[in-house]
Amino acid sequence: MNEGLREKVLALSDAIQETEEYTDFLKKEEILKADTETQELLMEFQQKQQDFISKQLSGEVDQELLTQLTDIQAKLKSQENLVNFLDSYTKLLNLLGEVADLISDRLNVDFADVFRNR
Repeated sequence: MNEGLREKVLALSDAIQETEEYTDFLKKEEILKADTETQELLMEFQQKQQDFISKQLSGEVDQELLTQLTDIQAKLKSQENLVNFLDSYTKLLNLLGEVADLISDRLNVDFADVFRNR
């Protein structure tokens, strides 16, 4: 990459870091990281999800484990810090998607498709 393009990419990165979407995402991420109750629920969900998938792959259906997963998922959906984080994450991804779409349009190349087919 030539130096001129590199500088512009860095300037774009800096501009993204100054957006409300990015700063809100960082703030919500820190709040979520500090929320020990939600972190514990997330870890429990991930572990039970892995257990469930392992059993499924071996042909076993564990209805009790599925019920536990559903219960934990319902608890997670009620965790305000997680809901706020996911909302801010979605907004940031939408912003980045708009940036990628603008670049794709400008270059007349489906940017996302290029990376999907790598």
